[in-house]
Amino acid sequence: LQMLAIFISLLLGLAAWFVYKRQPRAKRVAHLTEKIAQRRNEREESLKWARQEMEKVPEERRKEIGEMDFKQLLASLHSGDVSSLEAVSTYLGLSLSAHEKTNCVTMYIKESIEQAKALDERRKNGDKLSPLFGLPVSIKESIGVKGTDKTWGYASSIHFPSSIDAPTVEMLKELGAVPFVKTNVPLSLLSYTCGNEIYGWTENPHRAGRTPGGSTGGEAALIGAGGSLLGIGSDVGGSIRIPAHYAGIAGVKPSSPRLSLMGIDEGYQGPVRGRGRPLIEANEGPMAESIETCAEILKQFWSCSFISDNDPYKPPVSWNEKLFEEGRKYRIGYYTTDGWFDPTPGCARVVQEAKEILEQEGHTLVPFTPPAVKEIFRVYISCLTVDGGVSLLGSIEDDLAPPIFLSALRPLRVPLFVQRSIGFIAGRLGYARIETFLKGMTKSTVELKQNYASIELYRARFVNEMKKAGIDMLLCPPNAMPAPPHEAPLHLSAACNYTALYNLLDFGAGVCRVIPPSGRAVHEPRPPSQSDTSELELFLKHIPNPNWLVFRSGSSPSSPLCLVMCGRSHRFGQ
Repeated sequence: LQMLAIFISLLLGLAAWFVYKRQPRAKRVAHLTEKIAQRRNEREESLKWARQEMEKVPEERRKEIGEMDFKQLLASLHSGDVSSLEAVSTYLGLSLSAHEKTNCVTMYIKESIEQAKALDERRKNGDKLSPLFGLPVSIKESIGVKGTDKTWGYASSIHFPSSIDAPTVEMLKELGAVPFVKTNVPLSLLSYTCGNEIYGWTENPHRAGRTPGGSTGGEAALIGAGGSLLGIGSDVGGSIRIPAHYAGIAGVKPSSPRLSLMGIDEGYQGPVRGRGRPLIEANEGPMAESIETCAEILKQFWSCSFISDNDPYKPPVSWNEKLFEEGRKYRIGYYTTDGWFDPTPGCARVVQEAKEILEQEGHTLVPFTPPAVKEIFRVYISCLTVDGGVSLLGSIEDDLAPPIFLSALRPLRVPLFVQRSIGFIAGRLGYARIETFLKGMTKSTVELKQNYASIELYRARFVNEMKKAGIDMLLCPPNAMPAPPHEAPLHLSAACNYTALYNLLDFGAGVCRVIPPSGRAVHEPRPPSQSDTSELELFLKHIPNPNWLVFRSGSSPSSPLCLVMCGRSHRFGQ
C-alpha cells in the first residue's frame, strides 16, 4: 500500500506539473493569436491603402507604364516621361494583382508615396538625378526598412518596427530607388518553402499548390507574377537562388565581402534573430525577371563607395567592366549532379543545354566534380545551426508555427545521442541523407571548432581543384527538383545542397533562366526520353512522397527550370 501511495503521488505530481506548464503556454498562445489577428487587420488596411493610391493614376497610364521593362522604365524616369509617383503607383497596382494570385505581400510601405513625391520635386528643382531615380523596389520581409516590422514569420516579433534602414535599403535610397512593399517569408527563414501563421502560404506564380521557394519566396512570387521589376532578398543556403529557380526569374547571392549587413538598430526593441554564424553568413542580393537587371543593380552598388564608406570590414572593390565585356571567353566547369543527391532529369538537362549554348558562344566547358559533398553538407548543417538546433527549436516552440514545421523539426526534440544513434542505423540501412542530417547537429564547442576548421580546409581544397582545372567559374543545377508542393522542402532539406555548398564556400552565385537558340525558356515537363523516365523513377524512390514530383503532361502549367553560375568571391558578380 505504501508503494501504491508513492506511485499515485508521483502520477498526481506529474499531472500537476503538466497543468502548471500548460497555463503560461495557453496565455502565450492567446497573446500571439491576438497579435496575428491585429496584423491581419493591418494588412487588409495596407492593401486597401495601396488600391486607393493606385487608382489615383488612370488605368491606361498604369497599363502603359506596366508594359515597360526595367531599362525602359528607368530611361523614362530619367527623361521625365514617367514620374516617380506614377511608377510607384503603377507597381502598387501590379503588386496587388500578383498578391491576389500568390499571397506574396506582407505590408506596403506607405512612406513610398512621400519619397516618390520628394524625388519628383527634386526633378522640378533641377537637381541631379540618382542612377536608380524613382525606381520602385520590393524588399524581403526580414530586411530592415525604417518603420516596418521584420518578423521572420514569428508572431512574437509583430509590432517591433525597425528604427533604421538596413544598409542595402539605405544604399538603394541613396541611389534613388523607392522601396514600396515587403514580401512573405517562411517561419525562421531556415526553409526553402514559404509560409507562416501570420501571413499564410505563398503560392508559386506558375503552379498553384506549389511553393515559390524560400526563404525569399514572397519576392520570387511577386516578381514572377509581374508585381515588381526589382527585389532584394537574402540567402544563407539558397534563399535567393532556389526561389529564383522555382519562379523562373533571376537572382544573385554575392559573397559576404561585397554587401554590408552592418547596422546597429538601437531603437529596435524586438527579438534579435539570425546572428552568430561566423562562417555561414547570410548575403543580401538582387532578384529580377532577368539576370541583366541583377547585373545592372550590382554595377550601381559597386560603382559607388557607400559600402566601404559605411562598413570598414568591406574592401572597396569596384565594378570591373572589363570582366563583363561581351566577347570575353571563359573556361567554365560544370556538373549535372554532385554525386550525392541526383537531380530530376529536367534539372540535369538544363545544365547540359546551357553547356551547349555556351560552347556555341566560344566558351570552354569542362567537367568538374565537387569533392566530399556528403561530409561537407554535414559540416554545413552543424555550422548553420551552431548550437545543435537549440535556439531554432526554442524560438519556434515559443511561437505559433504551422503544423508541418513542427512535424519536420520533431527529430530535434530527441537527445543528441539518440539522434546520432538513429542516424547511424539509418546510414547502415542505406538512408545516407537522413544519416547526414541527424549527425549534423553540434554536440560541443570542441566539435564546432573542428567543423570550422573543416570549412577552412575545404575552401582551400575546392579552390585548388578549380585552379588545377584552370576554371574561372562553375555551372550546376540550383536544386534537385523543380517547384514541389509546400510541405516537400521541410522533408527534403538535403535538396538544397546545390546552393548551400556555395554559402559554405562564400562564393558568389547567380541563378538565371536558360534560353536556347529557339528563344523558348526551358521548362519541365517535355516529352520524356527513356533515360529521363528511368532517372525520374530512381529519383522518386529516394523521396518520402513520390506524388510531390509527378508531372503529367497537360495536367498543369509547366515549371520553370534555371541553372546556377558561381565563382570565387570578388571576381564573381562581374
